[in-house]
Amino acid sequence: MTQEEALRRIERLINKKVTGLNLSGLDLKELPPEIFKYTHLTHLLLDSNQITFIPDAMSQLSNLQLLNLSNNQITSIPEALGQLSNLTRLDFSRNQLTSIPEAFGQLSNLTWLDLGGNKITSIPEALGQLSNLTWLGLSDNKITSIPEALGQLSNLTRLGLNSNKITSIPEVLGQLSNLRWLELNSNQITSIPEALGQLLNLKGLYLSSNDITSIPEALGQLSNLELLCLNNNKITYISEALGQLPNLTGLCLNNNKITSIPEALKQLSNLAWLDVHNNKITSIPEALRDWFENIGEVIYDWVEE
Repeated sequence: MTQEEALRRIERLINKKVTGLNLSGLDLKELPPEIFKYTHLTHLLLDSNQITFIPDAMSQLSNLQLLNLSNNQITSIPEALGQLSNLTRLDFSRNQLTSIPEAFGQLSNLTWLDLGGNKITSIPEALGQLSNLTWLGLSDNKITSIPEALGQLSNLTRLGLNSNKITSIPEVLGQLSNLRWLELNSNQITSIPEALGQLLNLKGLYLSSNDITSIPEALGQLSNLELLCLNNNKITYISEALGQLPNLTGLCLNNNKITSIPEALKQLSNLAWLDVHNNKITSIPEALRDWFENIGEVIYDWVEE
């Protein structure tokens, strides 16, 4: 029945005014070859099926702007997809991919690329050629390092690398002047480079569940930062520079080894949420009591006398 439904929807493409095809959730095991003759297609949704293989013939759909193949069982992507030069949005999230084809570097109009939830071990340098990319999702993979080439993605606003095996953050990420969200939760990172202080448009910095031991002074330069997540690390000291973050509304520092809260934090007049529980803090300075009590929500686990 699902194959019949797919063919019924494909037949609508005989009308050249129909440029989109939705074959999501039809339990398809393979791509119906009838699709490839409709080269006027601009939007193709094939997510939530059981597809395992992408034929080279997909490259015939030269007018495609959006291609969604998320939630399938695809193990590899043919290099031929690099010929789809009009693609702006590409989603291969939640498949069984182990690598990213070098040919993706040819997709010069791509603005949105999601490869999260796969088994990818490395990021090819070629992705640094995607000068129009604004959103790159690579969370929930097995990536061990961030290539220097990603520092060339000058239009990137969001970089998702949560839940990988990354051990360090390259200094070149400080060149991503348009970056607003940097997501590196649940990795094996031991330090934060000073260069991240150059990300003046950053709104969210997510570094929870790593092996970070200190907070660099340079983070105090992030004047647009709204949310800073550093919980579940090995931090012993809160840098006074964090008091220089005028737009900070949320600060997560729980599950560290912090012993005190610096008075400089009372300058955070917009802070609405603070979590400092499960540290080694036993009290707060008298000078911070009024500020502490006026924060919208505070999570802590010591008893004030």
